[in-house]
Amino acid sequence: MYNLLLVIGYTPETTAETRAAFAEALQSAGRALPDVRGLLVQPTLPGVYNGGDLLCRLVFDDAAACARAFATENWQTIEAQLADGTQVATLERVGYDGGLRGDTTDKAGIYRVALFCANVRPTAERLAAFGRQTASMPSYIKSIRRWQLSGATTASGTRPWTHVWEQEYENLDGLNGPYMMHPAHWAHVERWFDTEYTEHLVDPVLVHTFCAIDAAVIIG
Repeated sequence: MYNLLLVIGYTPETTAETRAAFAEALQSAGRALPDVRGLLVQPTLPGVYNGGDLLCRLVFDDAAACARAFATENWQTIEAQLADGTQVATLERVGYDGGLRGDTTDKAGIYRVALFCANVRPTAERLAAFGRQTASMPSYIKSIRRWQLSGATTASGTRPWTHVWEQEYENLDGLNGPYMMHPAHWAHVERWFDTEYTEHLVDPVLVHTFCAIDAAVIIG
């Protein structure tokens, strides 16, 4: 499967009514896209970091299907709104094929995604080690119900994002407690983000964002 993620941040002047209308238009346009396999349009929850105000995640069979869908008139109207600087202040856009993944449930809960830019001495060996350690976290952190670690194929926004790290939880406690505080996170994976460690790999600017979901969205 091919995924397209949009992390949309509104300008301070954008009213609640305008935000709601845009989210509804995005939802409607997404549903109308040909060959779309999955769609998420949800406002972010309090506590995100560089996480925007609205998440949109679309799933297609492949990148070609995504390109065909985005060439439709309905979606071009959305693109025009995304480019409107009076309404949208920030936009992180990442396309990626489904990567390493695992799951235990498809229930409602919390969807969390992090975007990383691995740009500090990104040798193949270091990137592979970072990927292995990140993908090992669900083996230790049992609050992660579904997950996927993918390499970006296209990216734009604040950074040229290289990695998309997605998880689903029953609730925010599973993210803010067991995930953030587990030794597998702060004693091992964290060193790839810390400038004081020789392993330092990931740019300090990252995206950490999440929203409520009615059913599983990590499907490939």
